Amino acid sequence: MLTPPHAQPAVDLDACDREPIHHIGVVQPHGALLAAEIATHRVRCASLNLAGFTGLDAKAALGRTLDEVLGAEHCATLFARPLTPSLPELIKPWFATLRGDDGVARRVECYPHVHDDHLLLEFVREEPHPAAVWEQDLVRQRIIAEMIKPNTVAGLAEVGARMIREITGFDRVMIYRFAPDLHGEVIAESTSRADSFLGLHYPAADIPEPARRHFLLNLIRSIPDINAMPVPIVATDGGVADAASHRPLDLTYAKLRGVAPVHIEYLNNMGVCGSMSISLTANDALWGLVACHHYSPIHVPSSVMRFAELLGGTISALLQSLENSAQLSRSLRAERIAFDIESETRAGRPLREVLEAFAPRMLELVAGQGLHARLDGALLEVGEAPRPVPDVQAFAPHFVDGVATSDHLAALLPTPPLQAAGAACLELSEDGQDYLLLLREHFEQTIQWAGRPEKIERRMADGVVRLSPRGSFEVWREERRGRSRPFDIADLEALRILRRALFALNSMARERKALAARKHAEAVEERLRLQLLDTMRANAMGELAAALAHELNQPLFAVSNYVKACRQELQNYGIAIPPRVMELIDDAATEAARAGELVRRLRNFIAHGEVTLEARDVNEVVSQAVALALVSGSDGEPELHWRLARDLPPVQLDPVQIGQVVLNLVRNSLASLRGRVSRSLEIVTRRREGMVEVLVRDNGPGIPEAVRENIFEPFHNSTTGGMGIGLSLCRTILEAHRGRIWLGAPQEGAEVIFALPMLGGHDARSP
Repeated sequence: MLTPPHAQPAVDLDACDREPIHHIGVVQPHGALLAAEIATHRVRCASLNLAGFTGLDAKAALGRTLDEVLGAEHCATLFARPLTPSLPELIKPWFATLRGDDGVARRVECYPHVHDDHLLLEFVREEPHPAAVWEQDLVRQRIIAEMIKPNTVAGLAEVGARMIREITGFDRVMIYRFAPDLHGEVIAESTSRADSFLGLHYPAADIPEPARRHFLLNLIRSIPDINAMPVPIVATDGGVADAASHRPLDLTYAKLRGVAPVHIEYLNNMGVCGSMSISLTANDALWGLVACHHYSPIHVPSSVMRFAELLGGTISALLQSLENSAQLSRSLRAERIAFDIESETRAGRPLREVLEAFAPRMLELVAGQGLHARLDGALLEVGEAPRPVPDVQAFAPHFVDGVATSDHLAALLPTPPLQAAGAACLELSEDGQDYLLLLREHFEQTIQWAGRPEKIERRMADGVVRLSPRGSFEVWREERRGRSRPFDIADLEALRILRRALFALNSMARERKALAARKHAEAVEERLRLQLLDTMRANAMGELAAALAHELNQPLFAVSNYVKACRQELQNYGIAIPPRVMELIDDAATEAARAGELVRRLRNFIAHGEVTLEARDVNEVVSQAVALALVSGSDGEPELHWRLARDLPPVQLDPVQIGQVVLNLVRNSLASLRGRVSRSLEIVTRRREGMVEVLVRDNGPGIPEAVRENIFEPFHNSTTGGMGIGLSLCRTILEAHRGRIWLGAPQEGAEVIFALPMLGGHDARSP
């Protein structure tokens, strides 16, 4: 805390946080200390007042072994005890009778512990009688009954303060609770004085970090007389074993550790002469303090201190139970909300809808007034929506387990929303694009500080600049604006539970969407592949049709010429040709010419998509195609049922190509009937909604359900066992005629229907 006059740096207000109070090198005068090295059992350090408590001169004890100083019997008893400090360290007295250098036997109470390779022995005078609270069963029972009665933190603190003041006799006992920012608030007080500190706040700087660390390691700390002269601890090298020595003595767990000058000044500024503090812990963290003040020196018997220590530990355990119960209740509510959200989402409801429905429950859980979320690019706002929309990237450096909170958005965002002062941000996707904001409204608060929180800079008479504690404790009010209620531990745990569930559900929704997109892309790719195959098939068939046309036209032309030549030769020889023979010869020539025309038109359609339309009677075209299909059948004619409408108007069509469609359909039906006992084929034409429909139905095994969807795609050979291009070609021909083809659903067999527009009718491809 001291700075040499020749080196005057700027005053560091955090310097107290680095003060080595565990190396202070002095003890309070109501006790004495002796320290021996564990390795050699030789005394290395002793307080100068050792003789007053043990009869052993401090300087004479230095360098001697413990056996020489205490006696072998005492050493054996001592080292049989547990000497390693507990966490936190408790008062564990050892009572012994020591015979000093003057030969006088003295009864002492000793607090032994091992730390930093030393055995430390602290001596105080033994009490003649233990405190009454240890002996009176009714007192203990009343205290226990009073302590377990409250079911709130405030109620427990009030009882605790009253009980500790009753057994210790201090003028004032306060329960002091730490806030998340480490400042403290007096939440309970028992006092005999007219003034009250209840409800006052104390800045975090009032308890430097080293002091907080010691409060967590040691459950109780007593200072009977603030202004008593401390006693130096000397070492074998003749110097004081403080922070300035080459080998300071570590007093972390010492009950008699001297008081830091800044703390003495602080308590004097408050008018306090004697004090005691008891640490209150919950879940292995410093929750608060029991601060005991007396306005004159006060000596608390060690048995009373032990009882107060026991009460402090009991209060800590009950505090932890109350806080854990409250936190568990909040966590269970969060788990229930998360479970219900998951159930709704897994039932198929979109996550955005579920969030909107459950927004009131989530806001109630964290005392929020508004919800703002982004899911898959879409925004959701419920309650008091923020304007402007917060930039959630500002929360990114503060995420812990996907959750970040702030009760002061004005300090976090360049343009904070007017409707909210605090927010919790939940990260709902790995890329940070999806998130959930739960917003808290402004909470105007008046904090009553016990004096201004700033430490003051003071220049001493020798020119040394020193930090001093606050000199005034007059109530100072601070009006806090622009903040929300802070998010506590229970809030954070509830938010983590919600975030885990929402993150998992959003990830599943994203995966489902990605899978659907992938399937759609695969379907598009498959369609493109089939179109490519169809194009390749058309090109191949065009080349095949051209080759067939070239190869077939010559023999067909030759057949026609041979038939005509036969007729001419018979006439040349004067042979009378019967009329029926002449008719057959003419039919053969006609059919040969028609076959050549069929080959030519199919070639032109397949290769170039050419359609030669003419007004024709559909019944005639259908009848000719069915007759041609039946002639080529190998199993004989099936039972044929004709249902041709007689009032059909002419239809614009290519008779060769439409005939090919009917031919393919009838051949498919004949193939499916092959080998069956009952073979039936029905041919129907009818008028319907500006269209002429043609139906081919058989009583075969039907078309399997698995292939119905793609049966008109190329290379699906589920009908005749061929290459699978017949029905695809039919569809292509009909689409060129502005018609369409589809499957019917008969009770038996298979049914294929195609439609062609009548003159003035509508396009069959339109809905």
